[in-house]
Amino acid sequence: MADATYDAVIIGGGNKGLLLAMYLIKYAGMSVGIFERRHEIGGCLSTEEMSAPGFRGNDHANIILPWYYLPVWRDFPEFWEYGARWEQHLCSDGFVFRDNGTCLAIYSDKHDPHQERTAKELARFSQADAETWLRVSALEHTDEWQNVQMDTLYNPAEWRMQPEFLERQIAVYPKLLEAGFNPDGLVMSASVLRMCREWYESPELQSCILRFAVSGVTDVTQLGDGINALGMATTLPTIGFARGGTHQVAHAAHQILVQNGCKFFTHAEVDKVIIENGTATGVRLADGSQIAARKLVVSAGMSPWQLCFDLIGREYLDKLTAKRVDLLEANFGCLMWYTFALHEAPEYVAESFNPDIHDCLWLGLQPDPDPMHIVRECMYEKLETWPPLEDYCPTVTCHSIVDPSYAPPGKHVAQSEQLAPPATRYTEREWLEIKERYADELIGIWQQYAPNMTWSNVIGVDTNSPYDNLRMKNLGPRGTMAGIDRPAYQNVDKRPTPELANHRTPVKNLYATGGCWHVGSNAGASESYNCYKIIASDLGLGKPWEEQGKEEPASLVEQLWKVRKRVRNSAKQV
Repeated sequence: MADATYDAVIIGGGNKGLLLAMYLIKYAGMSVGIFERRHEIGGCLSTEEMSAPGFRGNDHANIILPWYYLPVWRDFPEFWEYGARWEQHLCSDGFVFRDNGTCLAIYSDKHDPHQERTAKELARFSQADAETWLRVSALEHTDEWQNVQMDTLYNPAEWRMQPEFLERQIAVYPKLLEAGFNPDGLVMSASVLRMCREWYESPELQSCILRFAVSGVTDVTQLGDGINALGMATTLPTIGFARGGTHQVAHAAHQILVQNGCKFFTHAEVDKVIIENGTATGVRLADGSQIAARKLVVSAGMSPWQLCFDLIGREYLDKLTAKRVDLLEANFGCLMWYTFALHEAPEYVAESFNPDIHDCLWLGLQPDPDPMHIVRECMYEKLETWPPLEDYCPTVTCHSIVDPSYAPPGKHVAQSEQLAPPATRYTEREWLEIKERYADELIGIWQQYAPNMTWSNVIGVDTNSPYDNLRMKNLGPRGTMAGIDRPAYQNVDKRPTPELANHRTPVKNLYATGGCWHVGSNAGASESYNCYKIIASDLGLGKPWEEQGKEEPASLVEQLWKVRKRVRNSAKQV
């Protein structure tokens, strides 16, 4: 006899499970039980006092983009009020260059909605790039461009084969030509590096785009990603964060779910999915408890290896699917992710070139503008080793400049990100030595750009490495924050494999989603919403996207404009 019974059992209390549960309860009328191995829900939506008491940092998801929660904001208007908010710095992205003391600031959508200020900065390096950037901004502001973005982000792979999706792609083509971007065969088969070199002449702008691509778990030399160079460029002005920390998003989801009767169980590790006559009927916990599911079970956040080989079992998989899961690659998103408690915010030499670079969210540090530093870092990452110090390309951010809740009064928190070898490359003892060594290397490099970034300015530091990521079982065995890499053969409609990409599994009534599914490697709602679309279609459940006034992609694009206007208006009120 089952110890408890729910309509839907969700394995994993991370952001994908939380957001999916909201739809299952409100639009499918289901009772939902969420079972989480860890002591707390939220998953990658995690903000902790890490580097020192009173100093808060995001120890996984840090960047929030305005499209992350569009359907959730539309379908659950209270989500924003409960704390799931998108916020921006003065500059959303940028780079400082040590050898000549210059910098490039990409001003945020909040403070530069039409990108005139950014174009003015770009003109200091290339007038042609300044003009191109204004065309990029104009393209990004069209409904035609955003319709295609919403189609890609918020629909399962099999849906995107329907004629209306192709029609919207055709509709954006004239807009692309008008902006000077013809997506011909070369573009579609090239790398992000190749297209950045073709479309932009200043190495400063090339470096900004390429470094953000790396943060998106993209090897900039990988073939077949060329069009993404345009997508990355349009994204730069919209890079933001969650005011109060990304855990606020988890709090908002939790509040809605509690009000609607969702049940949460922490310290509740699921050992197996119970399968009867080829159908998922519940789960068995590690302590032996059995939880029955009347209608469905969802693996929400587990890696493909955990899903297929731990929860299901190889005996339920065909040979090809099992082989493809075995061969999944997971090396490129391994990071050194350090959080520093500081007396003072970093003060950069390049502030004499442009003072606004002081308030930049995603700031790259590079000896000179040559993007080959980033290219070589990607090459070393594929070799599972460290680049020379001159090719370290960390990014740093200091949210406390904009949001005082991150640190005690007058103090600051800064975070850094850089590629690193996978956890399996070294032993535990070696990782402990590496973490200490890297802290010294990072401070040594950082103070070359910001002279006040010495150890005397540091109150405390949290050293997070790929090895530390193994405390999250779904990030094993390599410790990549992305779950799996993004080569063409395990991305978009093939993420994680073609057989699993549409959220169904070989077991009836067992569905799967998480960061290893499209879009992946983010804290957004795409994976949850797309999974619900499949479930709702299979089981005949409520479909909010078919309600009057919520037709897609128009309602999602409308929501995007509303959110961005809301944040811009908040800047006017300060």
